[in-house]
Amino acid sequence: MPILSSLTSLFSRFAGSSPRKDSLDRLPNDILLDGIMSYLDVVDIIRLRQASKLYYELTHHGALWKRLLRTADIPLPPLPPTSRHTPKHMTGLEAERIMCRAYSLNRNWNSTRPRCLHEWFFPAYHRVLEMTLLPGGRYLVASVCDSHAQRYSLIVYAIDTFGRSRPIAKTETTTKAYSIRAKYVTLKGRKSVAIAYLRREYHHKRDKRRAERGELPDVSEYSTYHELDPEIGLRYECVAIHARLSDLEMLTDMSYDTGPEEFMEAASRLAPPFENLVCVRSRPEHPLMCPDIEEMFDSAYLAVVKCPGDVVFKRLDGGPSATLTCLPVVIHAESKHTIKAIRLLPQESSVFVVREIATPRTPEQRCPIYAFETYTAIPAGPNKTSIANDADACMLAHDIGTLAQVYVADPNTPPRDDSSIVGILRNSASRVEPPPPPPICVYGRRVDDEGFVVVRFFAERYVLEFPPTPPSAGSIIQTPPRPARREVVYRYPLSYNDLFEKESHLNEHNRIIPGVVRPLLCYYPWDDITDAPPVLEVRPFIDRGMLRPMFVENRVAVPELGMRRLASFEPPWPWQGKRAVAFAWDETIGRLVMAEPDTDELCVYEFAHAPRQGPDRRRLPLPLKEIPNPDLLPHVMHEAEKMDML
Repeated sequence: MPILSSLTSLFSRFAGSSPRKDSLDRLPNDILLDGIMSYLDVVDIIRLRQASKLYYELTHHGALWKRLLRTADIPLPPLPPTSRHTPKHMTGLEAERIMCRAYSLNRNWNSTRPRCLHEWFFPAYHRVLEMTLLPGGRYLVASVCDSHAQRYSLIVYAIDTFGRSRPIAKTETTTKAYSIRAKYVTLKGRKSVAIAYLRREYHHKRDKRRAERGELPDVSEYSTYHELDPEIGLRYECVAIHARLSDLEMLTDMSYDTGPEEFMEAASRLAPPFENLVCVRSRPEHPLMCPDIEEMFDSAYLAVVKCPGDVVFKRLDGGPSATLTCLPVVIHAESKHTIKAIRLLPQESSVFVVREIATPRTPEQRCPIYAFETYTAIPAGPNKTSIANDADACMLAHDIGTLAQVYVADPNTPPRDDSSIVGILRNSASRVEPPPPPPICVYGRRVDDEGFVVVRFFAERYVLEFPPTPPSAGSIIQTPPRPARREVVYRYPLSYNDLFEKESHLNEHNRIIPGVVRPLLCYYPWDDITDAPPVLEVRPFIDRGMLRPMFVENRVAVPELGMRRLASFEPPWPWQGKRAVAFAWDETIGRLVMAEPDTDELCVYEFAHAPRQGPDRRRLPLPLKEIPNPDLLPHVMHEAEKMDML
């Protein structure tokens, strides 16, 4: 603290014109921070910040927000699973940002009409075609191309960095990457960001040459949103790559004042950011779709659909694949079955599958039947395997309409090895049993009677009884007997479910932005079938019961009873009228990123408050003067802690 500033502060607090003996300002800062403010919650602290310059300074102190973080009693947004995101290594800004987002997003979504609280932009330096946010919003993974649509790449952007955003890693993809899936996992003993994506190429070389001469469109120009039936055969690839999280964190934490030359020099000293893992290929008659990444069978797995009825499993650290063929539902064995969406369920080592059954049309059955099923996942072994199985559980829906797009929302399953403060709090919670999991949420856009459908499947609680283990016999090392124990697990039997349907206006179509707790719907004109339609409105689908923790009733994990409705955001709507190529939505922090065509700038809409910095890394609206800067990273990190980040 500067000497002059300190003297001015002391004079104003203790030698004012009419000092009050009962004023809190006369107490030392340590008592105010560690004593008085320890009884305040986030909302109280933000209100106190507006009282005076003294409290504006003190309520920015990093120790205050790190203490709140350690004792948080609300669900916190996920973080990259490294010790870099623990109170010891976090900045005061990062701790405050986590707490403020958690509180303000919950308050905003519980209001009658939620609103967009802040809009900002950042340059992507490329045309963005598709993108996804990793949980917590720190990293954005985008499929991009150059201005001439000749070179296609995958780029990782660091979003929350010193008040700005920047690209930190890039890899070529040859053609457009789509259906991007990104997940924090542990690979080969190191924490990484695993990314899976699909891409297409012409199957025959003669068609590639025709495309080069302009006789056929570029293969990347085909829509990845609408279903295709091209006359020319296409070959599909599902590619999985990973980037070491320690390298990404090092590049992210690099000062923004570093020039391009210094940044590239520092990056060149690191290993190449991306490493290829596995690749699954298919012929034109078996297009690939719906890649998913999860950690199960003590390893990170990739699952991808090979149409019409296969699911391919592959370990991300290499090895042969295992293929699951989903057998037809017995009572509709003569009808065509097509997988529409999947989601891995690591807690029960299974895969959730949605299939469309094209039954003959009758006056009683005017739309396809949809089968919601779970299958036991197949672990990849030393040899390539292929198994045909019936579903472990199945629920048939006969009257939900014809669905053009089907999505299974990502439940944001936490990483297996999470060293962040969120993982530490989760593991240290004194629970006798794990918390009830969220439901499986399936969203579909209905086309025969325009609207959308939501189907939820709730987990059932099971208690496993393990008998006592007798002491070892006949071995050199004697082990004592283990007493009987109980273990609580949750499974999805699919017998506990509910349905919600909502029609759209006749002149509107909808595009679903899925989420377990906070899904969104984007509306656009019915006669615009391009991949970049103008946005008429973005609306939240709100279930107030899902905004609170799940609880167990009659062995079933259910949300509290609450009104489910398709709400509207409070105007003005900054996205209205803009053409949207792609959306990326992180429901855990309330951040929506939108890409427009023919521009290299991304729009970011924030639905949660968070502290902000200016271009000079000073706090807004006023810079901090009288306390040590809480926004600087600690300068010293021991080698053991660096190894933990790896």
